Amino acid sequence: MPSHAFNVAMTCEGCAGAVRRNLAKLEGIEKVDTLVADRKVVVSGTASSDDMLAAIKKTGKECSYIGQV
Repeated sequence: MPSHAFNVAMTCEGCAGAVRRNLAKLEGIEKVDTLVADRKVVVSGTASSDDMLAAIKKTGKECSYIGQV
């Protein structure tokens, strides 16, 4: 299953929780790892990276796609 990494401007666990909740709404998401200290999110699943990025952007946090890992 593919995993995708994103840079996300998270400053606390509240931010990370918002990211996880938005990604959980997508079909095909299997696992979400939020690394607040690194400002990085790694998502595993069959959803497209574009859909994942759009879901993260809905949190209002600055974010960008790093690539498949």
